[in-house]
Amino acid sequence: MITVRCLGHIGTAVGAREVVLEDAEMDAEALIERIRTLSGKEAPGFDRYNTLMMVEDGEAFVPAGAARRIKAGERVLLLPFSHGG
Repeated sequence: MITVRCLGHIGTAVGAREVVLEDAEMDAEALIERIRTLSGKEAPGFDRYNTLMMVEDGEAFVPAGAARRIKAGERVLLLPFSHGG
């Protein structure tokens, strides 16, 4: 399981502040795409280019530029660049 916290308009778009994915492992870009599909919208307002992904170990990156694998048991935070205060 991979636990994903969705802040700002990402949480609003998917209808949840936290999502649990049953996958054992997936790359960062695939994770963003999976969360995007949960919104049910073709253009939910966030993607792999305008979202900061933070992994519990303190690593922060933009999924489009990282070849990072997310593994079961890791907690991920998705923060849109446009997120206020």
